[in-house]
Amino acid sequence: MAVESWKPTVEINGLRFTYPGIDGHPPPGSTPLIDDFSLTLNAGDRCLLVGSNGAGKTTILKILGGKHMVEPHMVRVLGRSAFHDTGLASSGELCYLGGEWRRDVAFAGFEIPIQMDISAEKMIFGVAGIDPKRRAELIKVLDIDLSWRMHKVSDGQRRRVQICMGLLKPFKVLLLDEITVDLDVLARADLLHFLRKECEERGLCVSWEIAISNANG
Repeated sequence: MAVESWKPTVEINGLRFTYPGIDGHPPPGSTPLIDDFSLTLNAGDRCLLVGSNGAGKTTILKILGGKHMVEPHMVRVLGRSAFHDTGLASSGELCYLGGEWRRDVAFAGFEIPIQMDISAEKMIFGVAGIDPKRRAELIKVLDIDLSWRMHKVSDGQRRRVQICMGLLKPFKVLLLDEITVDLDVLARADLLHFLRKECEERGLCVSWEIAISNANG
């Protein structure tokens, strides 16, 4: 497959970002979390973001995923504004996959794992307009048992189903935010092999975050 590598897939130009306060504006005198950051990625590129906790890796991925507003010229994905062009994500061209399936439950607590009495098969096959061959390949790569009940699975099994559903569409740009944290070594290797094949055959552009622990020892 011919890939137009001459045209950047991801462009970050002099990115400057500070988390806003309660009024929606950065606190006066605050130091930017990200200042004058630039990056260019082409189709087929695989980019690894490595750094300590709090370095801004997740923030960069979320900005690329259109989850934080910045000036349109600072971040362009497929030639369009990541935040202002909502069609990037809805069309399946851009995919941000991060965090866990969790929710806040009144009188129970925050970050409660989503646990429903539903099978992995019903969730995965419930996504419409998917190529059956791609779906079957992902189920095999992630070693998913379609009979799993989502209220009984382990964190690793729940993560496999989440990744599978996130990768069902043939996206062009994939942003992974520590998505393999609950996977074992073999599952990670199989997923990396699948993503490498996607980059080489379809020109997928991947940006992946890995955190470095600040702990000693």
